[in-house]
Amino acid sequence: RLSSTVMMDLNLLAALVFGFTLVGFVVFGLVTNTAKGNRMNVADQGGRPTLFIDCDDTLYRNEDWEMAKMITQNIEDYCTKNLFLPEGQAYELYKKHGTCLRGLQNEGIKFDVNDYFEKVHNLPEAKEYIKEDSELKEMLKNLKVDKWVFTASTEAHATNCMNLLGITECFSNPVIDVKASKFFTKHHRECYDIAMELARQKDPSLCYIVDDSLSNLKTAKLRGWKTTLVGHKTRDGKSTSGFEYADHIIGDLKELPNVWPFLFHNQTTQQKPAVSKRKTSRGKRRKAD
Repeated sequence: RLSSTVMMDLNLLAALVFGFTLVGFVVFGLVTNTAKGNRMNVADQGGRPTLFIDCDDTLYRNEDWEMAKMITQNIEDYCTKNLFLPEGQAYELYKKHGTCLRGLQNEGIKFDVNDYFEKVHNLPEAKEYIKEDSELKEMLKNLKVDKWVFTASTEAHATNCMNLLGITECFSNPVIDVKASKFFTKHHRECYDIAMELARQKDPSLCYIVDDSLSNLKTAKLRGWKTTLVGHKTRDGKSTSGFEYADHIIGDLKELPNVWPFLFHNQTTQQKPAVSKRKTSRGKRRKAD
């Protein structure tokens, strides 16, 4: 028989083991719950940057704006031949409303939206002007942030462009297109609010957009987004240097690591032409975002 002293020691030892085990479970539970809570807070508060990339003349570039000219001509042809509008009216609608489509809707002109999309984006010649781009593919794969194609065109058109470029697999998120944006254009604040909602991003200061349109970037900048303009000249040949709503100006999307290296896994910059930065009204260069 064990002595009473030994029995007391064994009971004390068992109590201590049980106590330490219980404390361990409690601490583990607290740590786990805290970690989960932190992850939820980061997601809820949009703790990671989100990158939005335009499609036409941003994902790809044409020196003479061939694709843009074809789309513009298709829109003009649709408006004159299908809707019997005067020549040039399509462009006037675009200037007034941000897109011709939005102008047709706002001014109460009856038309079939799906038929419009099909005819306007019927571009069999696209494969002649949009070629597979392995360098662009590698750059996109090196991004470490959530990225979305954000376009005023249709998902079908954007997907076709991405297929021709060979970059479809680089995007896991659906295209934010004109329908997803509820037909608001990038001239409207609502379009950016919808994009943020779809991307589950609540903080506009963590939104980064790359686009070739000055008017689009103006609205984005006023919404609080970070902006990079693609293109040193506009379609009418004017210089984009000094555009106040662009944080950076680059000639090609593949130069993006030069201006926002922190969005990439490998932060070494690309060997590309010099990148313009927007100047303040006092002529000083802005600090890179």
